[in-house]
Amino acid sequence: MRHSKYWDDFEKRAQETIACINSGITIPVRRVAVFITEKCNMSCAYCNHDKGKREMSEECFDSVVNKYGKDAIIHITGGEPSLVKWLYPYLIEHGNEYRFHLNTNALLLPPSSSVKRLKVSLDSHISTYWNRLTGINAFDTVVNNIKKCSKETVLTITFTMTKENYLTIPDFIEFSNREFKDVYAIFFSVYKGNNPRFIFSEEDVDSFFETIKPAMNATLNEESKNLLNETIQEKFRIIEGKRFPENQSGLCYLSLSERVISPDGTESACSHLYRDGVKNKPGEICEKCLYGCNRRLVDFNEYVKRELI
Repeated sequence: MRHSKYWDDFEKRAQETIACINSGITIPVRRVAVFITEKCNMSCAYCNHDKGKREMSEECFDSVVNKYGKDAIIHITGGEPSLVKWLYPYLIEHGNEYRFHLNTNALLLPPSSSVKRLKVSLDSHISTYWNRLTGINAFDTVVNNIKKCSKETVLTITFTMTKENYLTIPDFIEFSNREFKDVYAIFFSVYKGNNPRFIFSEEDVDSFFETIKPAMNATLNEESKNLLNETIQEKFRIIEGKRFPENQSGLCYLSLSERVISPDGTESACSHLYRDGVKNKPGEICEKCLYGCNRRLVDFNEYVKRELI
């Protein structure tokens, strides 16, 4: 397994997991995904997130940071974290003490110098389309905030591929290479949902693999290419749901060193399952483990299982 800034030292975590299990020692928690709010200030047409009103209190967040923060990455997501009014001042005050990662739409300028990693969503380089897609007229604001923040921290852009935008991806990469020279990588995810406006047809999938993906591999930087080819390496990753049957063969070793915190402070173990409405215990798998995973996470589990005594 290759070390990557994006994937949080998976090789080191795998070795630690193996050593702890073989020795009968509790595995340290190394990553905590904090779903800090259900609120969002955009209305993206493809989004499956159920907006709610729940928001974590500063006291609850502080207790999570005090419990896990000296040893673990605190990965803050939502909803849209910038809507939590106390959060950015908290990150500015404590950014030198802990490893904060942040997911945001960057409508509000993030405190990038106070976080170690930053993920920003951007699904088009065409301002008029992006403004319609998100329901807010703020394309230029987000682009400028990405430029500012990428000079201060490790910033990754997340692009959600849909039937509607996949043909524009080569032009989006050209735009990003030109405008975002300090961005670490672009990560391409695939739309999960059943809206016919966005779901790929078999013809779209063929078109993507025949023309779009080769063009992407020709122009993406090395880390972005690695992420692309690990996430979308075969056609069934786009058109079929059951992607990883091997996930049903045992424990999820990765989740033994992860925690997920909901806005009310309750804990579970897998952020992919949490987004699908499932709160699991560390190591626990379920039917939805066939769907939301990715190749590097599956490889982590397969590697640990092979190396155990």
